[in-house]
Amino acid sequence: MGRSTVSGIVEEVCEALWKNLQPIVMPEPNEEIWRASEKVFKEKWNFPHCVAAIDGKHVRIKAPPHRGSEFFNYKKYRSVVLLALVDANKRFLTVDDGNVFSNSNIAMRLARQNIGLPPGGVPLPYIEIGDEAFPLKKYHEALEDSARQNVSLN
Repeated sequence: MGRSTVSGIVEEVCEALWKNLQPIVMPEPNEEIWRASEKVFKEKWNFPHCVAAIDGKHVRIKAPPHRGSEFFNYKKYRSVVLLALVDANKRFLTVDDGNVFSNSNIAMRLARQNIGLPPGGVPLPYIEIGDEAFPLKKYHEALEDSARQNVSLN
């Protein structure tokens, strides 16, 4: 078989696997899932109000043709970044591919508050932890800031 035929088959199979298995093995996070994760963070790691940990992984790729330095990273090779939120037992809650966190679906869903998180308590909201690659901010305010920037650019 030709390269493009095999590539098309692999893409179709991966899409079918994701479509059929994702709801079973990694359902869309909801309040119940987040609360269960928070409970384990509190009991296992003594970290109350934490619902997830976030990190990214550079996955080496062969860059598509005519894309210049688009996939070239600071580690001096071409990659895509896979982002994930995991629970206190290191199980995936949600995943995303994005070279920049601020442009990822995870960041946008956090900003829009449509990632299924329950309302936070006073004085502590629910939090996700990550390293220095992930900005420390209140994500409901991030959407407002983004809207202001879009208005000022237009």
